[in-house]
Amino acid sequence: MQAKDIMTTNVVSIGPAVGIRHAVAVMMQNNVSGLPVIDDEGRVCGLLTEGDLLLRREIRFAPRAARAPEIISEIDLERYISSNGWCVADVMSQDVIVASPDSEVSDIAESLQAHRIKRLPIVEDGRLVGIVSRRDILGLIIDAQTPPLPKEDESIRLAVRTRLRSDLGITPQKVQVTVKNGQVTLDGNVESELKQKAVRTLVESLGVGAYRDRLQIARLTGTEVG
Repeated sequence: MQAKDIMTTNVVSIGPAVGIRHAVAVMMQNNVSGLPVIDDEGRVCGLLTEGDLLLRREIRFAPRAARAPEIISEIDLERYISSNGWCVADVMSQDVIVASPDSEVSDIAESLQAHRIKRLPIVEDGRLVGIVSRRDILGLIIDAQTPPLPKEDESIRLAVRTRLRSDLGITPQKVQVTVKNGQVTLDGNVESELKQKAVRTLVESLGVGAYRDRLQIARLTGTEVG
C-alpha cells in the first residue's frame, strides 16, 4: 500500500509570515496538531506542530532567570527566537521529512517511528499534495483482514511450520508441530521465554482454534556457545 492510498488530501496549511496566534487558532479550529508551512511558490518550507509551541513565552508566567552573556549558546539563542518570535517562520521546524505519493506506507511508518514525529507531508514535483499521519496508518489495523486459516489439520500444520521458519527462523528439527481436530500443539526447545512468547504470538495471529504450548526453555551452556 502506498501513501496516495491513505493520505489526507484536503490539507490545512499555513504561510511562514503568518502570526503565531493566528496559526494556533487555525490548528484549534481544524482540530489538527500540526500544519505544513507553504511558501509563495507552494513548496513545503517547514512544519509547525504543537511540540514547537510548548516553550512559548505566553505559557511561561515567570520570566527565565538571566544568564551571563558568555555562557549563552547557539541553542539558547535558537530557543529564545522560537519562544518569542511572532511569526510561524521563527518557530517552525525547517528540516522537514517528506515522502512521495508512491512511497510505501510501511516506509512512512518507520520514518514516523524513527524520527518521533506524527505526520509526514506528501510532496509531488516539490508541491504539497497530501499528508500522512499516525492516525491514517493506524486505520489500516482496523481495516486489515486476517487471511483465513485452512480447515484441514495437515494444511494447518504446514502453515504453522512455514511461518515458524519464515518469521522466527525456527526449523522443524527444533519445534515439532502437530494438529488434531484443529488444535495446534508445539513440542520442542526454544532458547528463551521471549522466543516462546514470540511463538505463541505467531500461532495466535494465525487464528487457530486452540493451542497447546509444550515448548521447553533450553538455555545455552558455556560449552554450547560459539
